[in-house]
Amino acid sequence: MLKEISIKVNKILNSKKVDYFIIGRIAVACWGNPVTTLNMDIVISIKKGLEELLDEFAKVGFKFEKERTYKKLMDGKPAKLWYKEDFSIDLRIVRFTIDFESLSSAKKIKIWNNEWKIAAPEELIIYKLGSAKSRDWEDIKSILRNKTIKLDWDRMEYLAKTLQDEFEKNFLKKYEKLRNMRGNY
Repeated sequence: MLKEISIKVNKILNSKKVDYFIIGRIAVACWGNPVTTLNMDIVISIKKGLEELLDEFAKVGFKFEKERTYKKLMDGKPAKLWYKEDFSIDLRIVRFTIDFESLSSAKKIKIWNNEWKIAAPEELIIYKLGSAKSRDWEDIKSILRNKTIKLDWDRMEYLAKTLQDEFEKNFLKKYEKLRNMRGNY
């Protein structure tokens, strides 16, 4: 089912020429261990045409309340678009420094024969720190264990500082916990 969703989403984003990147567990599977998920997390950059984009999602079977979803997105909040009850995409518009930086540093990776822009591992780790649920910490650890990736810790600290300034007052405390884990992986 996720494959079916991803193919539809990829086609819509490409046809509407929307710049985007994937975060969440699909991105974790690219940089860390394989994981299961029932949704896609997508951050988009769109200046105009949001209503038309939402219309395209509705045409292929996504369910959401259009006016409420539009307002949430325009207010900088994430919105959930449901597909066949159990599957969904979480959509958000770029807002923070990390979002704009992720747009330019995202890596193109083929998933299900479609090219996707996936957040770089450094950005993905910082996004995961933002939520910091137990599952997010496991996702972070799986990325840290991937010895083929040379993480830029200075970049991650910079991104953590920008999130502290723009979003969460004590974000650097979360980053310190991450930095203290660094030597274990």
